[in-house]
Amino acid sequence: MAIIEGSEINLILKKEGIRLSQPEKSKEHFDQLYRDNYVKVYRLALFLTNRHRSTNIASRVADAEDITQEAFLRAFRSYHTFREDSSFFTWIYRIAVNVANDYMRQRTKLPIYEVTEALGCSEEELIDPNLANNPETQLMANEVMRVCMLGFTECLPVNQRKVFFLVIGLGLPYKVAAEILDCSISSVKSTLHRSKDRLVGYMEGRCSLIKKSNPCRCEQWVKAGVSHGWITKESITN
Repeated sequence: MAIIEGSEINLILKKEGIRLSQPEKSKEHFDQLYRDNYVKVYRLALFLTNRHRSTNIASRVADAEDITQEAFLRAFRSYHTFREDSSFFTWIYRIAVNVANDYMRQRTKLPIYEVTEALGCSEEELIDPNLANNPETQLMANEVMRVCMLGFTECLPVNQRKVFFLVIGLGLPYKVAAEILDCSISSVKSTLHRSKDRLVGYMEGRCSLIKKSNPCRCEQWVKAGVSHGWITKESITN
């Protein structure tokens, strides 16, 4: 994740042909808001982006960085309209969600089926029957679980995914999520409930985290995950 520090944002603005007509004090204030909120906006963008290539980590990162940069460029262009009595955090999140709309797609099938089709093999050929029992494998299994859950959420309808990531992924209160999405709190709650029900439906017939007797275990996917680059050993140390 390339975080642009301080006045370096001015280089991007000039590159994009945006004239710095705001008073110097306003530019300095925006620089500070940028530094304070960049990581939060980037995390939101990374959660929301998907172009049917979620196994390609580099592509996801590139999309998230593009969305984050475009969100702040739009915010800078409109900064003179920003009302100080509202939250910049809420305002920039709303802009980022709107930018991400062009990147968000709903999967038509569960990720594992896309993966096996792309590789031309069966699910049984990918899983590892000889499970290692050591701390590193368990840490990698946790990363498999994170990637798998991300894939499941990409099967959600786009409006449900937005609510799920704002409330569950980022831990925002219902009120803030409603402000960002410009909807009622009751709408956020009902949409979140539907998203949770849908996720359980995806997982209940296969995931051992939902039911121990289910066949799919995270540890079985560590070897294939490392081999195909879905997870990396570096990810468990960051």
